[in-house]
Amino acid sequence: MKYYIDTNIFDYSALAHPKYGEACKQIIDDIQNKKIDAHCCLLVPIEILGSLGKMDFKKASIAVIAFFSLPINIIPLDETLVRDASQLMLESGVTYDSVHAAAMRRAGLDTVITEDVDHWSKIKGIKIIRPLEYASG
Repeated sequence: MKYYIDTNIFDYSALAHPKYGEACKQIIDDIQNKKIDAHCCLLVPIEILGSLGKMDFKKASIAVIAFFSLPINIIPLDETLVRDASQLMLESGVTYDSVHAAAMRRAGLDTVITEDVDHWSKIKGIKIIRPLEYASG
């Protein structure tokens, strides 16, 4: 299956989150073992640097290096994608996740693995799989 992997999956795994950490680690293991055809745009590692860097620079750096070691299809960011994201933002009221959604559309994807249901549910045409749902099969 082809999935867009949202930033929080990597964050929760790196932080060993008490509720989502194991499920997110399983997702990342499945990416590593090519059980998932994973896609992300470059905003994901940028967000990893920002979110984890607020807590621990070293952990953020390690997480970004780990991210780039995975067999992830990187969707390029360019002016057209950001313009598409701008339109999605106007339609949904969602900011950064509109960039991710525009990247998904570019790659022909309709499903995201994320725990950020509040934002993603506002973007039309996106199917959401939450980490605990993924882990439970």
